[in-house]
Amino acid sequence: MFRPPNAFGAPPRPLQPPPPRPLQPPPWQWQQPPQPSTAVSFWQRDNVRDHVKRLQETVEVSSALINELEEIATTRNSGDAVAQESDLSSTKLPSEFGDSSEDMPLRHFVELARSMGERSAMVRLAQKLQKAKRNKRWRKRKRKHVAELFEKERADYDRIDHEADEWRAKQIAKDIAKRKVESMQQIARKKVNEERKRLESEELRSIRVQKMKKQGHFLPEEDDKYLERVKAAVEAEERQAATAARTDAVKDAILTAEESRKAPQNENHHEDASEQFKSGPIEDKNLRDVGISEKNDQPSQKTEHGGHKVEGKGHGHHDPISNLPFEFYHYYHGSSYDMGTLIEVRRMWDSFIRPGGSHIPGHWVQPRPPSDEVWASYLVQPK
Repeated sequence: MFRPPNAFGAPPRPLQPPPPRPLQPPPWQWQQPPQPSTAVSFWQRDNVRDHVKRLQETVEVSSALINELEEIATTRNSGDAVAQESDLSSTKLPSEFGDSSEDMPLRHFVELARSMGERSAMVRLAQKLQKAKRNKRWRKRKRKHVAELFEKERADYDRIDHEADEWRAKQIAKDIAKRKVESMQQIARKKVNEERKRLESEELRSIRVQKMKKQGHFLPEEDDKYLERVKAAVEAEERQAATAARTDAVKDAILTAEESRKAPQNENHHEDASEQFKSGPIEDKNLRDVGISEKNDQPSQKTEHGGHKVEGKGHGHHDPISNLPFEFYHYYHGSSYDMGTLIEVRRMWDSFIRPGGSHIPGHWVQPRPPSDEVWASYLVQPK
């Protein structure tokens, strides 16, 4: 580790040996006054504390100087040259003063001045280095402070912007709520005005009725009971009209279904008659009798339906379901409420499928193929 000369304040050593002493006794020389012994006052508490404090400061300054001087060793070339010149001058001075024995006391002052100059130069250099470090640390703190101020300003701007957005959203919500309240109040005022007008009209009407009654006039159309009866009659008429409309729709659906059923029945009857005619004369007679009876029944049914239609057209509307004949109601509506009626009507329909036949099929009825793959997956595959 590089250590500069006289780093700890020690006096410099002379480069040349001291001059030889004369053989004859020297004349009177100046001597420093004897210093008082410090053994007694050195070990006092305050004195020891001060010395320790100074020693610590000296150690800190010296360590800092050593570290800094190691870093700037390259810049000490010029300083070394100056130091060499000072050493040369110092060597010249003792040689000049060494000739005379009277100038020997001045050597101490010269060496002391030289050591003080070197020490002051080292102190100035240390102060400059410390100042440079302080400036560097100050610039670093300043940059950090400016960055913190910038970040704080940006955070404040974001916070203010966020608060402004929240305030704007609150104001918009308040305006919407205020408009809703105003609209509801307006609707409520409108309803209150309508109710007030109605009550005023009813009150005015009741006052007029009371006035007419006091004068001896009796007006049944203004009586409350009469109005209630009128309202009840109007409601009953509306209910009857709705029931009649539903009944008309049901009857029309039944008639259309029956007419659509009669066409394929006639074709089936003709086909069955031709087959039975080929089979034998006995069956032919029976089929003719059955066909004649069915043909006679069909025109009678048509005339009955036609009569119902004419009656409906003449009266303007059909009667309700309760006014229908018992046979008609039993045939078309009884199966909706009674299981026995449903079975009976079903057997009647089965008998019409084939004259003289039964509701039980005489052969195996093949089912239709499945409509899609999902239904086909449920079929039992033959082994």
